[in-house]
Amino acid sequence: MKNRKFFEVIGLFSVVGSLIFVGIEIKQNTTAVRGATQQAVSSQVAEMYRILAENERMANLVSIASKGVKKSDISESDYVSFWSFQMMGFRRIENIYLQYKNGLLTEDAFSRIGMDIYKTKLVRGIWDERKGDFEPDFVKFFEQLRDN
Repeated sequence: MKNRKFFEVIGLFSVVGSLIFVGIEIKQNTTAVRGATQQAVSSQVAEMYRILAENERMANLVSIASKGVKKSDISESDYVSFWSFQMMGFRRIENIYLQYKNGLLTEDAFSRIGMDIYKTKLVRGIWDERKGDFEPDFVKFFEQLRDN
């Protein structure tokens, strides 16, 4: 009888120790996933900056968009290039939103987006044309983020 209680106590400590170990591992894994997610978001931003730094045409398009031009003020090929670049930007914000919704990023991730370009006439026009390609919850979220 004494041996049985002794083994039960050892078994109980083993189970508790295992649970503590699993809890620590889950916490470390969650931290690693959050770090990887933040790194991926930073890489997306860096890629957009790299495109602007290496592509004078795209840098010029972003510059003139910031000055308030409309679709009718630029050539069709310039519009397509700028449209593609901005769709990359919208998808980047959507990715941040989805990671935020899943608890992998905090709300401060949205403070690093750089919303000024998304408030321009040209980008608003692109958004209005393509917002149907995004889930309605994201559309509402993005428009509130952009307009506030």
